[in-house]
Amino acid sequence: MRAYYDDSYTTTFTARILERLEIDSRPAVVLDRTYFYPTGGGQPNDLGTISGCEVIDVQSRQVDNAVCHVLAQTPDTDDAECHIDWQRRFDHMQHHTGQHVLSQAFVLVAAANTVGFHLSSDSVTIDLDRTDLNEGEIDHVEDEANRIVFEDRGVRTRVIEPDQADGVRMRRVPEARATGGLRVVEILDFDQTACGGTHVARTGEIGIIKIVKVEKRGDKLRIEFRCGRRALRDYHERTRVTNLLAGDLTCPLGEMPEAVARLRRELKDSQRRLKAAQSELLSAERLSLLMNAEVVDQVRWVVAVFADRDVGTLRALASALVQEQGVAALLGSAGERSALVLARSADLAFDMAQAFRAAADGGLSLRGGGQDALAQGGGGGCTREEMARALAAARSALSP
Repeated sequence: MRAYYDDSYTTTFTARILERLEIDSRPAVVLDRTYFYPTGGGQPNDLGTISGCEVIDVQSRQVDNAVCHVLAQTPDTDDAECHIDWQRRFDHMQHHTGQHVLSQAFVLVAAANTVGFHLSSDSVTIDLDRTDLNEGEIDHVEDEANRIVFEDRGVRTRVIEPDQADGVRMRRVPEARATGGLRVVEILDFDQTACGGTHVARTGEIGIIKIVKVEKRGDKLRIEFRCGRRALRDYHERTRVTNLLAGDLTCPLGEMPEAVARLRRELKDSQRRLKAAQSELLSAERLSLLMNAEVVDQVRWVVAVFADRDVGTLRALASALVQEQGVAALLGSAGERSALVLARSADLAFDMAQAFRAAADGGLSLRGGGQDALAQGGGGGCTREEMARALAAARSALSP
């Protein structure tokens, strides 16, 4: 017997174990009656204990619709003392009833039907069959839903025959009905929905319904929302973050969007000017390195150790250097992270991958590689002296 159909508030009860079985190598039991809700209809299962054994899952068995309680260990008696995790149960009750209110508000305000519902410990969402709702419509729906909450309307359940379901909202007629007929959850003078879940007795217990995210998903619109304690926790976090940002931006909350937009414009301008300055610096550095390069057999050897440069920066400099003919660029960076780039002009025949292996074998812990014209990599920290020795090993591998 699924007692939660008539009473969602009982969390402590006694029952008799009718059957013992295994599910996925875990012990499980079937009780003669249960208030534990099994996963279904978008709502997760209840948790708790049976005779002191932790309930880790609750499932409906397809063959006979029995409720199977999966446990962490096997109870040592057939007379079971059962306890349901009330905080989890009530959270599910708030959100499932809140979903009914919100879904009907979308129907009445925006002619948008709910085609999907998902409730987990991380998020609560409904999917709508319309994607063209604007911000004003969403706000109107939220206001209408909370009007029903604040009016504290009664919520009741009843069982009807499927052919008496005119005016009852349902996504699909369930194939298996543990109630014998069609269970309907009614929010007085507002909504009637076919549902087998657990619900609050009055809409005021939902607390509040707050839409926190709207996202288009293909031909559907996903609405994420919070109710009750989750809404309060979400509001705590959003208030903390917005107050912190408003303090950092030294502006009132209402002026934050413009302040952030201004910072974005300033950042974009700074990035543009930085990129121009880096380009000028790279050009000047390239000329300086070429002028001071050692020339041996018509090859200009550019060998340089820098501090705290990443592989990308070294690669950009090396690429600029080897645009000239007859240039071998051996560049390394020392510091908390090491970086090494070896490159050559197209007219030279050096094997930079071989040179990279020689540098790595010279004592540095380098990871990377490449091809004849370009090799690169990096690793842990090193000193300038250690990097200089690695570059010397690379050059030695390239010299005839």
